[in-house]
Amino acid sequence: MPKLNLGCGKDPKPGYINADLTEFSWVDQAFNFNKFPYPFEDDYFDEIFSDNVLEHLDDIPSVMKELHRISKADGRIQIIVPYYNCYGAFNDVTHTHYFSHLSFEPFYAEVPKANYFIEERFKLLELKLDPTRFGNLFLSDRIRLPLSFVLGQVYKTIDISLAVIK
Repeated sequence: MPKLNLGCGKDPKPGYINADLTEFSWVDQAFNFNKFPYPFEDDYFDEIFSDNVLEHLDDIPSVMKELHRISKADGRIQIIVPYYNCYGAFNDVTHTHYFSHLSFEPFYAEVPKANYFIEERFKLLELKLDPTRFGNLFLSDRIRLPLSFVLGQVYKTIDISLAVIK
């Protein structure tokens, strides 16, 4: 059951192929995530985990296409990214993309709502918005979500899990 920790940084995971741009001693595979194809075979991984990586990359549709390619059918992809209007999204000058709870919808929606065509399909398994301490003052996402459009610092991250459809 091969698993990939894409962008492991200083957090390698046991039982995963730990990949990163930097060749730390614990990195199993070092490569540039903005260059395609990735150095893995088609239909190889059962699971891919990526924590706070995609916001640094140049071309999200191409990255998703590549994750689809290297995943097995029904493989699980878990992606964690900063929420677009949280301080954490803007305090890092290396962030090139900002994500809302709707950002990944073109990849799993029945009818994509984006202006680009995406052939690779995914099934949404779970989408969690992680509230900040301030966001926790509001009792539920029913209140937090509309409030997040007006106020920053309500959510800090988006944690989305997708299943690969082939």
